[in-house]
Amino acid sequence: MNRKRQSYKTNSQDSGFTLIEMMFATVIVLVGLVAVAQLVPSSLLMNSNNRNDATALVMAQRQLEAMREVPLSGAPSFTDPLGVVCPTGQTCLLGDPTQPNTVVGSPVVLFQGSPVIDFSAAPVAGYNFTYTDPNDPLGAQNDFRWAVITNPSAGAPPPGQLIFARRIILGVFRRGMRTPSYPVTLDVMVEK
Repeated sequence: MNRKRQSYKTNSQDSGFTLIEMMFATVIVLVGLVAVAQLVPSSLLMNSNNRNDATALVMAQRQLEAMREVPLSGAPSFTDPLGVVCPTGQTCLLGDPTQPNTVVGSPVVLFQGSPVIDFSAAPVAGYNFTYTDPNDPLGAQNDFRWAVITNPSAGAPPPGQLIFARRIILGVFRRGMRTPSYPVTLDVMVEK
């Protein structure tokens, strides 16, 4: 058995990475990691804003359902003994039949052609309240404001005595959040 001794020559074409190539590869990886790391705070902010918007929307829907259940033929107001959709001891108003086809309640502005509640204006008594959900770990205050437009029946004896329809524009704004939040506005028409 003859063993041949092989000598291995190092060829410069077959050598490993140079130090310069390793530095370039490291810089490219670091730039990629920094770019991805910058997305994390913005995605957390968007997630928080979406959670706030969803909470405000659910609360607005609950409030709007309570308002829709008030009969058109009854008094244009309601109360809530539990203090959830109208504070305990307060009467929440739903328009004024003596002012037909007029916005009554919280100020309304047009935003991109749609009516929204103006939260920069002062609240109007009977058309707003603040609610803090005891189950909310953040303890955010929810500012509820609304405006109502009543439409009388055609040919009603005295103007505004019989209500044919009621348009409710409701806004909810979550205050005291760590991230800026925007109001949620719902607009509904209740008719006979």
